[in-house]
Amino acid sequence: MLWALRSSGHDVRVVVPAFFVSTVLQAGLPAIATAPASEDRALDVRDDIDDDHTTGTYRRIARIADAMADDVDRIVDGWRPHLVISDPMDFTGRRAASEHGLAHAEHWIGGFLPTEPRTKAARHVFGARHKAWPGMGSVTSIMVDPCPPGFQSAAAPRGIRTRYVPYNGLSVVPPWLMDRARPRRVLITFGTVVSQGGEARRLFERTLEATAAQDVEVVIAARPGTVPQEVAQRAKAVQWLPVGLAAQNCDLIVHHGGSSTTMSALAHGVPQVVCPSMLDQKDNARRIEELGAGRLVSVETALTDGGELARAVQEVLRDPGYARSAEVLRDENNAAPPPDRAAAQLVRTWLKEENNCRH
Repeated sequence: MLWALRSSGHDVRVVVPAFFVSTVLQAGLPAIATAPASEDRALDVRDDIDDDHTTGTYRRIARIADAMADDVDRIVDGWRPHLVISDPMDFTGRRAASEHGLAHAEHWIGGFLPTEPRTKAARHVFGARHKAWPGMGSVTSIMVDPCPPGFQSAAAPRGIRTRYVPYNGLSVVPPWLMDRARPRRVLITFGTVVSQGGEARRLFERTLEATAAQDVEVVIAARPGTVPQEVAQRAKAVQWLPVGLAAQNCDLIVHHGGSSTTMSALAHGVPQVVCPSMLDQKDNARRIEELGAGRLVSVETALTDGGELARAVQEVLRDPGYARSAEVLRDENNAAPPPDRAAAQLVRTWLKEENNCRH
């Protein structure tokens, strides 16, 4: 969406904490760095230590937004943007839009996220003032929805539909990944957070055992240092791969249920076996199973019962119904307006709302 807006002539700038600047630059977008320089400096781990993963994560994001506030105010005062775009978990853009009288759009990252964890974290960090922020109380945002309708939650408000275009960072695509004459291939990935957790080693081991037994070629998309050497030696490859590109050359993806991986698999019509643990991962996994596009195996089950995970993998690989259900969601995504058309609709909607406010 940001590239679509920029390509149509709009001045787009991405304001992020300093520790996230390199990610924005890798996407070819202009970045403006704010405090904090490191994530840890914004956090009070003592306050979050007993929280569940979802509540604690939202509170940490809220604290980072609080640490950015002074810098963001200076940037907004000096630049005066017309529109602020945030993702569903963001607090920074909402606060800036509210306190500087700017239009706000919320660009979803997948399925509709429940608002309760976000508002609970905002209340804890910011107090009652968060109720005046777009999407946090009675003030609405313009919604941009990249999720296939068949996958989207029935509770989701209507928004501007757009096609989901996978992007998973910079990476060189190895030639063998594009080989059409290949055996069945399973991609394993647990993102960045889960891959660095305390149970990551065991999770990789269990997942490899469950997939390698099915006479398939196994590829692990992860930083090599996060995968145990003895596990890596049994896979076709272990390297950081763009899931959105790798997915189209795989028959199954086994993953943690993060929005980016889930949506990338949906965009290419690839069935999934999902082992969720936090945030929206469980909702994504449940929806995949409800629609017949894959199976849900909780991360606790995956760690303790390798047989259950292996049975799920075998079932999805052998039953063509899972692939057909996944292809329906892929076709829904392909039928959605591309980002350039959605960007034009976003601008029209924002200008219409702005004119209504003036009158």
